[in-house]
Amino acid sequence: MGIEVKGISKTFKNQVVLKDISLSLMTGKCYGFIGNNGCGKSILLKSICGFIKVDSGEIWVNDKQIIGGSHFIESAGIIIESPEWMNNLSGYANLCILAEIRKQIDTNQINGTLKLVGLEDSKDKKVKKYSLGMKQRLRIAQAIMENPDILILDEPFNGLDKSGVQEIQDLLATYKSRGKTILLTSHDERNIEFLCDEVYELESGAII
Repeated sequence: MGIEVKGISKTFKNQVVLKDISLSLMTGKCYGFIGNNGCGKSILLKSICGFIKVDSGEIWVNDKQIIGGSHFIESAGIIIESPEWMNNLSGYANLCILAEIRKQIDTNQINGTLKLVGLEDSKDKKVKKYSLGMKQRLRIAQAIMENPDILILDEPFNGLDKSGVQEIQDLLATYKSRGKTILLTSHDERNIEFLCDEVYELESGAII
């Protein structure tokens, strides 16, 4: 069980964005992916989620093949692109709307998640009045609120101040201790090395 990436490659408009990447990621471990903007980190995570169909190679998650556009990852909390928040509603209301999709959690669990990410006192404030850091905390709340087995978080510390980074690091460390599989990207290795069992560096779509 775990995530197996077997020789995947992807090209957009004659530009290679993933180049023969193979990974074997064990359940219950934390893995980091670092590199400059445009190196392929986000495309790799999107491919693992099934949001993008790769040109070659295979992706398996817990013995189920992921095929971009048709077979998606299951039981995963994902931060890759900013969700389209309903800015005139509160953070709490936004999470309630998202929770209605799967109907797996109740309002008590939503409130508990907002407390975990430090938004308890701001949960009734409209999202349009949230700072960048508060919106990032809301994104993290959206990813963890249904207690998924896998967390796939693209630049989860963006917009957070030093204390905020520490709080979210501690939160993710707790999830790791519960046997969750975590994939993180960052342009700054210092933000993720504390959490990660292994860190991979990408350059021009390849692991170096």
